[in-house]
Amino acid sequence: MFDPIAQVSNPMAGFAPCVLSEAADGGLPKEIGGFRLSSYYGNQKTKLSRRQFTGKATLTLHNPTGGEAAVAISDIGSLSLAYVRSTGHDVVLSELQRPNLLVPVKGTLASRNEHMRFERKDEPWILIGRGTRETTVLPDRDARYEAFVLSLPSQPLGDRLARMEARGGMVWGDMSRNADLHLARLTLALATQVSLTGAREIEKHLADAWTTLVIEQMNACLDTFLGPAAREPLGQEQDLCLTYVRKAEALIFERPDQIGSVRDIARHVGVSERTLQAAFRKVRGAPPMQVLSQARLHCARRALLDRNGPTTVSDVCLMCGIEHHGRFSKLYKDVFGENPVATLQSRRTT
Repeated sequence: MFDPIAQVSNPMAGFAPCVLSEAADGGLPKEIGGFRLSSYYGNQKTKLSRRQFTGKATLTLHNPTGGEAAVAISDIGSLSLAYVRSTGHDVVLSELQRPNLLVPVKGTLASRNEHMRFERKDEPWILIGRGTRETTVLPDRDARYEAFVLSLPSQPLGDRLARMEARGGMVWGDMSRNADLHLARLTLALATQVSLTGAREIEKHLADAWTTLVIEQMNACLDTFLGPAAREPLGQEQDLCLTYVRKAEALIFERPDQIGSVRDIARHVGVSERTLQAAFRKVRGAPPMQVLSQARLHCARRALLDRNGPTTVSDVCLMCGIEHHGRFSKLYKDVFGENPVATLQSRRTT
């Protein structure tokens, strides 16, 4: 399960579980435990059954003929944990709804958004806020790049996430701080539990416990970085844009069924549609209706997995404000790798 030799070059590597087995006879690698192979890029072999991020991602291998990149995903309650293995690639992606915690295990990465650039050396983790980013990953010598990416719900991070995004949208840990090391090790311990289970998703009480542990530790690390009242002075325009977006997202994530158009959101915020559109493009790099579409998608996912939730897909759509069921089903399958009915049936049989 563990590679003690790799721990010499990176302390995190010794805690990382196996998630994908090697491919045999030219086939695709097989997932282990509760992880599912969601995407694979390689010479004459491609599998794209599910996206890790709510927006589209464009991945380019550094070696188009001999290189490969694979992603395996597991859902743990409101968390989504992805394992990434690559011989080296560039990727441009958008994640407009959830922050992402990256725990590199082998290799290096460089990532930049509109405001900041990060180049990993030996940092145990990096938290990247919502928006669009470009990332390059490189393997160590002859080894592959490996990392775990934990997609987090934004609400439990509270004002910390908004403050972090106001300061550029990226925060990273320090290998010399025990709290930062503990957060990285917690993430890898969660990956270990998922890899040891044969179920598609771990039980709800365990998922809730893990979510509490990870979020509390993440908040503790953010408090160390941000301070109790740390906030960089912002320009008036940027400050107003953040205020508008936060108020709009409170409506989008809490009451998506009450929104019919951008006008409804703008009326709730108290600004014109044009002002709201400009604020979202400046802060999120996307229009508010795109953020709403993704919020509804994840609202539906939670409801379909909830054993006490609605009993039909139509009822789920009504609850989440989704009008076009056919379009929803196609997008849902693109993102989660299965039809909404299949998710509902899996809930009934577990």
